[in-house]
Amino acid sequence: MALTWIEDGDSRQATIVRAGRKATSSYAKSYKIFGTQDDVEVHTAVSNAIASTLTYWQYPGLPTMQLRAEQYSVSYLGDDAWQVTISYEKNGAEDGTDPLKRARSFDTSGGTKHMTQAYAESRFGTGAPDQKMAIGVDSNGVNGIDIVVPQLQWQESYDVPNAYVTSSWIRGVAGVTGTTNSSAFRGFEAGEVLFVGCSGSQEWDDQKGRGPWSLAFRFVAEKNVTGQTIGDITGVSKKGHEYLWVRYEDAVDSNVLLKKPKAVYVNKVYRESDFSALGIGTS
Repeated sequence: MALTWIEDGDSRQATIVRAGRKATSSYAKSYKIFGTQDDVEVHTAVSNAIASTLTYWQYPGLPTMQLRAEQYSVSYLGDDAWQVTISYEKNGAEDGTDPLKRARSFDTSGGTKHMTQAYAESRFGTGAPDQKMAIGVDSNGVNGIDIVVPQLQWQESYDVPNAYVTSSWIRGVAGVTGTTNSSAFRGFEAGEVLFVGCSGSQEWDDQKGRGPWSLAFRFVAEKNVTGQTIGDITGVSKKGHEYLWVRYEDAVDSNVLLKKPKAVYVNKVYRESDFSALGIGTS
């Protein structure tokens, strides 16, 4: 004899987490089942229903937001009646395109730079020649010194829905890696920010599907310089991540052979990109 299923008033209770990493959404369906006193028959009927028509509950309007039947409970009410409750869950957040969580961290520990020209020079000793602020000059050339220079490094972390990260988006981010900003970004002028790269991770299993992506974007900032003086050469300008170097020539001061800046070169070593392609805004 076929069993009779009647959905009762306690059915369709839901707790839906619309934002938040790996939070659990839940839904429940509740039925009275009539027609048998055999608990094996009831369990078989419930198991078959879950395997066929009651496997998932679909969140309205979001095709990829499905809660899976994770467990059910059965209690005997007497005569030929049973109480059955089926519980549905989904671990993670619903799909969409807006970030679910943002975090930023920074580090001003500074970077290392090889300097061949000082910002100032003091001379001691009788007839000490003017080195034009060249550092560590000997008969072989200008040796220079490694110093710590101001540098800002920061990381931006985001939790985003599964639909946010596509293969084309990943390729686009890879194309921006190792480039500088072609326009203002996070309050910095064009050329001051270097995008170091992005890393991402996601948890997935065959029962609960895809959780949100965790993304981390890394940047390094260095100020643009204008109107710099190197030796007797004035008006030197460079963008933050361009490479400046000096070519020296022999000169004589107080009968001492020294090295004097002859020319200053500024090389562009990074391509420029539009950082809006990262999809995290620019302001």
